[in-house]
Amino acid sequence: MLTGRAPALWEDQQLGALESRIEGVIFDGSGEALPPAHLARRLGCQLSNIDVVAYAVGTLGFVHVAPIRDALLVKFDPSTVDHLAAFAAFYEIVGKAPERLVLAYPGKAGGPEQYEIFNSLISGLKRVEAALNRTGNDIGRPARRSENSSIDRGPFQPGKSAPNVKPPTANSGTCGFAVKAQGSDYSQRLWKPLDAITVEDQWLGQLLHIWRNARQGSRLPASESLDPLEALNIARGRAHIVDTRDSDPMGYRFRLWGTVNPYRGEYKNQTLAQMPAGLMREDAVEDYWEAAASGVPTYQLIHRTEKNQLLSYARLLLPLATDGQRVDQLLVLINERRLPELETP
Repeated sequence: MLTGRAPALWEDQQLGALESRIEGVIFDGSGEALPPAHLARRLGCQLSNIDVVAYAVGTLGFVHVAPIRDALLVKFDPSTVDHLAAFAAFYEIVGKAPERLVLAYPGKAGGPEQYEIFNSLISGLKRVEAALNRTGNDIGRPARRSENSSIDRGPFQPGKSAPNVKPPTANSGTCGFAVKAQGSDYSQRLWKPLDAITVEDQWLGQLLHIWRNARQGSRLPASESLDPLEALNIARGRAHIVDTRDSDPMGYRFRLWGTVNPYRGEYKNQTLAQMPAGLMREDAVEDYWEAAASGVPTYQLIHRTEKNQLLSYARLLLPLATDGQRVDQLLVLINERRLPELETP
C-alpha cells in the first residue's frame, strides 16, 4: 500500500544527517552518472567551497541518486530538471528496484528541503512524473520530422568509405537481407517494414507508437518529448540510448546500457570503438549510422554467432533529435527471442 507523505521534522533531520554521509551519483544533461567529487573537478571547484549536489540539482538541472539503507534517495528540482538526466535517473531507479523511494526537492528561498517517502516504487515514479509535468520546464513537444525524410549529415567516413552492406530501407514496405561471415562468426540481418512488427515484438510496436505520437509536423521527436516512465515500464531494461553527435559512428557513445540484453559486458559511457572488434560492432556501426543519417526508424531481425555465443533478437532503432532535424540520439530497443525464419533448418 502506498505511503506517500512529507515526513515529520525529526525524519527531515535524520534524512539530512544520512545525506551528509552519502555520495551516490549525479546524472548530468547527457545522461552520464558522475560521482559528486568527479563533477566538482569537472566544474573546477572544491567540495569544501560549494555544495556540488545542491548546485548541480538546482542550477544545472541534474538529478542526484543515492542509497539510504533500504531506500533510494532521488533529489531533483522540478523547475530546472534536465529531461535526459531524469530519464537516466529513472533507468537507475528501476534497475535497483528499491524497497522505498525518498524524493527530495529544494526548499523555498534557502528553506529546508522537502521530502516525500514512498513504499511503492511505481507510485514514487508516478509522483516524479507528476512533478515534472506540473512545472512544465520547457517540456514542450517540439516539431518533428517525417519518417520518410532524410537529413544531410554528410557521407559515412570511417576510412572514407561507405558501409559495405546497404540493404534497401525497409520503412516504405521493402525488405533487405544481409549475411556476413568472419572466421567462425556468422551474422544475418533481416530488415522488415515497420507495419510488419510481429505479436512477439508487440512492446516494440508500443514504443514505435509512442515515438510517432511524439512527433509534430515533419520534425523528429526529442528525447524529452517521450514519457520516460511509460517508456521504461515498457522497455524493462531492454533499451540503450546511443549518443550519435560524433561525425564518425565509431565515436557514437552508449549513454545508457540496458541491463537485459543477449550481449555480454557493460558498455555504458563507452563508444562503439571501445566495444570488442567483430561482426556485432561492425553491424552496429552500419545500422546506427544509417538510422542517424536518415532519421528513419528501423525494424530488424538479427541472428548471429560470435565468439561461440548465439545472439538472436528483434531490434527497433528510433532516432531522436533535440532540434527536430539532426539526429543526436538513438533509442535502441532489443527483444531477445528465437527467430525461426533465420535459423538454419
